[in-house]
Amino acid sequence: MRVTRRFWLTLAAIGCLLLGGGLLDAPLLVAGAVGLAGWLLAMQVVFVRAVSRLRDGLTVSQSLSRARIRTGVETTYTLEASVATAGEHLPLSVEATVPLAARMEAGRAPVIDLGESMQSSSVTVPLTWETVGHYTVAGATVTMRSGAGLFTQSFTTDPGPEITVESPSVGPIHVGQGGKRLLRGVGEHEARGRTGGLSAEEVRKYVPGDALKYVDWKATARLDEAHVRNYEAESNRSVALVLDHRHTLGDGRPGETKLDHLRAVAAAFRQRAETVRDPLGYLTVDDTGVTESRIPAARAERYRACQHRINDLDTESSAETATGRTGTLRGAPGPVTEAQSPIETTLLAYRDAAGSKRHLPNQPLYNGLQAAPREIRGADLLVICTDDSNPDELRNAVGLAGRNATEVVVFVTPSVAFDTDLVADLDEANERYRAFDQFRRELDGIDSVTAYEVGSPERMAALLSDSPASAERGEYA
Repeated sequence: MRVTRRFWLTLAAIGCLLLGGGLLDAPLLVAGAVGLAGWLLAMQVVFVRAVSRLRDGLTVSQSLSRARIRTGVETTYTLEASVATAGEHLPLSVEATVPLAARMEAGRAPVIDLGESMQSSSVTVPLTWETVGHYTVAGATVTMRSGAGLFTQSFTTDPGPEITVESPSVGPIHVGQGGKRLLRGVGEHEARGRTGGLSAEEVRKYVPGDALKYVDWKATARLDEAHVRNYEAESNRSVALVLDHRHTLGDGRPGETKLDHLRAVAAAFRQRAETVRDPLGYLTVDDTGVTESRIPAARAERYRACQHRINDLDTESSAETATGRTGTLRGAPGPVTEAQSPIETTLLAYRDAAGSKRHLPNQPLYNGLQAAPREIRGADLLVICTDDSNPDELRNAVGLAGRNATEVVVFVTPSVAFDTDLVADLDEANERYRAFDQFRRELDGIDSVTAYEVGSPERMAALLSDSPASAERGEYA
């Protein structure tokens, strides 16, 4: 309970009466002061009891017209208040707290004023949500005032409704291999391969293509035939997203760029991780190196931070630095300026596998992944979202990821599918796509790695119209 300015004025009047009665030896002034003090105390008791009754009969509700919405879309927020007790009650006001992620067209936060004889009221305002994330509307603030204006009492109601704000969709997305649709939903991949953090599931016969490191030699000796042991992931596996937002990821029509498509893929993995409470981390890379990284954690703020980062990625800053790089990479121990031949680059990659930490020139994705915390490099599931603009670098990066993470899933946007003049020479485009698919198959053949193509269904259909894979192409995921 708080006292108002009128209370202090009344208290000052009591003091003046007491002082005047003492100085003037006027008992009536002293009696008046005592009577006024008794009235003030009685008003306080009456107010406390009235507040208790009103809180028991007051109902405040908040509602949103939708529980899931995309950024930039308008929804309506409704605040309602009603008093169940009959007759007059203390005057009160109910003020809502609009989340910072929401924007109101005009005016202040919604407020309801209930006079002494009003039983209910409501207010509805439009809200536009601007930031991706999961939000809970805070409880409304109720303020009650005494009839004489001497006291006020405020309290906060229970939290309001929850809403999930998602990034704008780029429309249908093709995710597949060689034109074939992805059989499982994005983000629902099962772990396979290594023993780290996994539990044994079964022993089966060796088939061509199985890695020798998975051979169960005891079972092979006992059964006189090669057997391998499969492993089953534990309930919570760490997920790390590696997101490339270099200037080449800006290729494509506005709103349908490479980065827009990869954002949707990354958002699906983030949502899946939050649903099953998997620890989630991320690493973002532009033309100068690592722009941000977070080690995997199963916390609500980490899921929100990851979605904010996905939504905020852009290629504009990368385009500015792409033409004037100095050779210094963020996350690298120092500048790398020496020129190297392709064979030297390949050999250096093998030397890195043996433990060297050498950074390769003009390969920020590989260097960023190598310099990343071990919790990211060694995640149970490492998801790489990039394009095919630098095949040698991507080959090195995927190889490095495959040697550290339990499972690696690579999503690559074919540059040919984002050329604005795709239909100008369809035969050449088909040849470029076949070269891309051969490269994707090469990545997919690396142990513990699965590689997918990502693009627009219509443009992928145009590329595959004369492709041998088109005859057996399925629906798009």
